[in-house]
Amino acid sequence: MAVAEETKVRKHNLKLYPRYLMLGFDLLFYYGIRVMFLTEVKGITSPQILLSSTIYAFSMIIMQVPATLLTSKLGYKNTAITGNILNIIWALILITFKSFAGLALSQVISGTAFALKYVSESNLLSSSIPQAPTYQRNEIFSRLDKKGFSRYCIFSAISTIISGFLYNINPYIPIFLSLICIIASTAISFNFNDIREDESKQSFKDYMKDLKKGYKFITKSKRLRALLVMTGAVWGIIGLLDSYQLTLLQDIGATSVQIGIIFAMFELTRGLFSNTAIDFNKKFKNKSLTNILLTFAIGFILAGIVAFSHIPFYTKLITIVVILLVMGGANAIDQILAKKYVNNFTSSKILPAIYSAKSICDNLLRTVITLLGALVLGIYNIDIATVAMGIFILILTLGLTVYSKDKLGLKPEEYTQKDIYKR
Repeated sequence: MAVAEETKVRKHNLKLYPRYLMLGFDLLFYYGIRVMFLTEVKGITSPQILLSSTIYAFSMIIMQVPATLLTSKLGYKNTAITGNILNIIWALILITFKSFAGLALSQVISGTAFALKYVSESNLLSSSIPQAPTYQRNEIFSRLDKKGFSRYCIFSAISTIISGFLYNINPYIPIFLSLICIIASTAISFNFNDIREDESKQSFKDYMKDLKKGYKFITKSKRLRALLVMTGAVWGIIGLLDSYQLTLLQDIGATSVQIGIIFAMFELTRGLFSNTAIDFNKKFKNKSLTNILLTFAIGFILAGIVAFSHIPFYTKLITIVVILLVMGGANAIDQILAKKYVNNFTSSKILPAIYSAKSICDNLLRTVITLLGALVLGIYNIDIATVAMGIFILILTLGLTVYSKDKLGLKPEEYTQKDIYKR
């Protein structure tokens, strides 16, 4: 590819990425009505919904390495396209399935789809950024990533409100709208171009060699291990929050209309706070992840205390909503910073292995934390369970802070040779 043509392709990809992420980051129109749709329309029980979420997480874990290897044959663009096509199949199964087996199959397909998307989309953006010093590439990546994520959150907030009203007309309408958005993101993904096919496609033997070298580096790098564990813990807590917040709001007596508006506010807050991620990182630096974890710990504890306190309903509701929105802001900041930190390792040779390892770590910790949350919820009411999990998150935060103290946020000269990737 000629230099002028490559420059044009890079600019095209960078311009297209935020638009793609707005539609393709996650499933629009679905999450706001998911529980109602599965229980009321499909006859799925709450324990089965929780089990299906575990199936999804395990599917992502199992498929992460095969997904990473597949990029050696397909390239980043075609891997992303494949992931989006699998999401189309997911939506079709969701519309037609009649038993838990169908739901389980849809979760396996969705887990595989997002494993493919996870390992390809960020790499596609990273490889499209022109060669420059690491901090400049990182700033460009974060700016475009937060631009797309912010748009997605705003669209998600709007779709959450709309889906609630449309569900009352016909519960299948939000699912069809979700399918339309997936088809649109698939169409957009066809317009990307791989930069230098020798970087995104290579012989299976060479790719395996680079992948093994990448995984070996990850196991030896204390810095990277600490980063993956901390960002994975946040991801697990976000999954727990998704499960707990609906139950908590229902328990205090919030109506379905109020819950829909609150979820829309949550998404909108994520979109707004994603724009503050870089400033947050500049202010707190190596304390950023610790402060995000502390926000969740304090948020869970306060939300639980307010839930079982004897105060007027609207005072209780408004207080809990404010707490949830603050945690939503922390969620958004982590979404941006986690990718920013990973992209400090800018070599195209190691990024696929890092993204693969990050996805595995994220979903393992998500499985552990959400299952623990389910066990606690099986013993206590949601208000007590929320406080208990908040205390657990606080203890986890203190432990991870001590563990990462001499591994993250050091000056460049303080890192050992094992923390520096060599081609």
